[in-house]
Amino acid sequence: MFDVIGCEPRYCVTHGDYTCNFVHSPIGDIATRCPKCTGKGEDIESHRHAMIEAMRKHDDRMVERRKSDAMIPERYLSRTLDNYRTETEGQAKAMGHCRTFADSFKNCQKTGGSLFMAGNAGAGKTHLACAIANQLIERGHTALFLGVSKMFRRIRATYRADSCQSEQDAIDELVRVDLLIIDEVGVQRGTESEEQLLFEVLNDRYGAYKPTILISNLPLDQARAYIGTRTLDRLRECGGKLIVFDWDSYRGRVRDDAELPAGSGVTVEPMPPSMRPFPEDD
Repeated sequence: MFDVIGCEPRYCVTHGDYTCNFVHSPIGDIATRCPKCTGKGEDIESHRHAMIEAMRKHDDRMVERRKSDAMIPERYLSRTLDNYRTETEGQAKAMGHCRTFADSFKNCQKTGGSLFMAGNAGAGKTHLACAIANQLIERGHTALFLGVSKMFRRIRATYRADSCQSEQDAIDELVRVDLLIIDEVGVQRGTESEEQLLFEVLNDRYGAYKPTILISNLPLDQARAYIGTRTLDRLRECGGKLIVFDWDSYRGRVRDDAELPAGSGVTVEPMPPSMRPFPEDD
């Protein structure tokens, strides 16, 4: 990782001749300076430690940039799978399946395996989805969090006469990220054009083996009806899984949780009732 790729004699106006080493590192090549000027004998080992620290800072900056680009709401930037509070068996199983999805994400990228979270408001769907995104971002992946209304607005903005993007350009941006989270599925009217746009985004991601998380507060049957048969078919075909959140809201109980400073409150066998494949007879 830190290899000396050459050296040459150099002259320091203060201390005279010294040997300059050229060192290759993952973030660029460096040349050692006069060891007497640095006061600590600037050798390869000291440069190695300096470069490791520089790489760490570079990685931290890249994580912050990816988090900013992901548009995760500030309230959920502190959300992790570890600080999701599990008080019922259903919550524990939902969290476990989300952890499996995050930990095996590279396998999901081979199939496009996705998640559909549906059920009661305040049950922790957004927490878990953002926790997955936060973990993946830390590991070098890209993610994007959008409410379905905002997603539709981004696409429809390309219809303006002064737009420099086409509809496909906007969809391509949604396909490009490693993980797309679409929140509040079902808050719109559910028109045919909206169903078509949602299908096109999911279909293009399906073709590119890109996992997606859909989140809906609608009852399960209504959520299925909203996203449409074709979209459900795409989720089935890529091994999509459904997690039903059928417990009461827990936001009030975690409002003062010290581990949540930003605000209040994949296949596993056997498959429990709270997480099951999409029924084939839908």
